[in-house]
Amino acid sequence: IRSITMVKINLSNLRGDFTGGLTAGIVALPLALALGVASGLGPMAGLYGAIAVGFFAALFGGTPAQISGPTGPMVVVLAGLFASLSGDASLIFTAVILAG
Repeated sequence: IRSITMVKINLSNLRGDFTGGLTAGIVALPLALALGVASGLGPMAGLYGAIAVGFFAALFGGTPAQISGPTGPMVVVLAGLFASLSGDASLIFTAVILAG
């Protein structure tokens, strides 16, 4: 059983953490929108997917230095899911969340 420990926030690093998070968000936004369009679900699906993955990676991630976000190979996976699940967005989102 994995123990849950509270991470201490170092206020001296807060400015750098905020700047890094903002930069990562700005870089990931166009990629998330493009992946949503490329998968056939539309740009909003890519945006929602990136937000959900980022939230759950931060919540359940194992390290304080988290690296997660949309990647190009996910287009192939999402396109295959879109074709096999008849384009039903709720089924696709469920499959992606269950797959991790």
